[in-house]
Amino acid sequence: MYLTKEEESILEGNQGEMLSKLMRFIVEIGDSFGAEKLIEIVSCHTVLNIGLSFCRAAADVLHRMAQAGLKVKVPTTADPIPDMDYAKELNSVYSLFELHEQMMEDLSRIGVQGFTCTPYYIGNKPNFGEHCAWSESSAVIYLNSVLGARSNREGGILDLACGILKKTPHYGLHFTENRKGQILFKLAADIDTKNLFNLTSIGLKVGETAGNKIPVIEGLDNITFDQLKNLGSASASTGAVALIHVPGVTPEAKTLQDAFQNDKPVEIIELEMNDLKEMREKYSTEWQFPPKNISIGCPQLSKEETIEVIKKLEGKKILENVNFWICTNNAVKDFILNSEYKNILVNSGAKLSTICPTYIPPPKPTTTNSAKSCFYSPATYRHMDECIRIATEGWKNE
Repeated sequence: MYLTKEEESILEGNQGEMLSKLMRFIVEIGDSFGAEKLIEIVSCHTVLNIGLSFCRAAADVLHRMAQAGLKVKVPTTADPIPDMDYAKELNSVYSLFELHEQMMEDLSRIGVQGFTCTPYYIGNKPNFGEHCAWSESSAVIYLNSVLGARSNREGGILDLACGILKKTPHYGLHFTENRKGQILFKLAADIDTKNLFNLTSIGLKVGETAGNKIPVIEGLDNITFDQLKNLGSASASTGAVALIHVPGVTPEAKTLQDAFQNDKPVEIIELEMNDLKEMREKYSTEWQFPPKNISIGCPQLSKEETIEVIKKLEGKKILENVNFWICTNNAVKDFILNSEYKNILVNSGAKLSTICPTYIPPPKPTTTNSAKSCFYSPATYRHMDECIRIATEGWKNE
């Protein structure tokens, strides 16, 4: 890999041992992917914040970064952290977070600010074409697809190393030619594309089918960016998808021809309603007991999505033996708690939280409208309206 004189100097240890190690880490990762050089980035997002006891190695590296006085040189956010407003309810999980306080202190010392899996809602929102180093699969696919910025799917530690050095290896999705659509997905006429449950089920099928190829989905002319966030998070779970083109919607696909960079798809796949039903059966864990926890918001909800959920709860009451979690970022949580929606929320008994739904503790069962949550945990996959009905009216063993 070609390095500038400054990069060589860092690698040789002239700016400190820890910075040299981080540069070597980035260079070796880049070499493994055939990168010929490093490029500057404008933004970083890390998953390195959970503080679980089994993350000791990562916590140790982070601590050494902080002790060395290193700072990120670009805006850097991190995935959600435990919400201490619910320490009692989440005690069985929080007891596992013995590294949390130290990691939070170290992240603060190196300059990480803002904790959410949807950093683009809190200001970490790069512009079209800008190079970044992001981890968190649902965030990366949004950044590439919706914002048109550029990042590969990075990993914890590597993302922070990139943020500190303001560099990332130049390979993969940083190249325009590597962002060309490869598989065309066509949707059958009987699929209601306004239905979020259908959209996330499409995401599951697209990810499973595409793997690490770049899908182009035709027939989603009216999809919103919030909906595309949820579809993309599903695809990034069942596959290694980091970019989706939607002709007429996403910035690099003003037309179908643009999506394929004037080339032809290597494969054309038609999705039918039966394909979506198959995904629901495959990724939903059908418990024989009523859910103890029901969660909405993985990825975390936007302000508009949060308001939509709360409005659906107006005049309804969550059953006493059910925790109903509405998951969003701190800014939205603060907004809701200081708005006219607070009364609806409080009267319903729902819990507005900044947690990641995967932190929701035993006892199981859990029900959710999130395709991503169902991929990573044994949860029952249901339409949001059905989640609310179960939480307020009770569960029926179907």
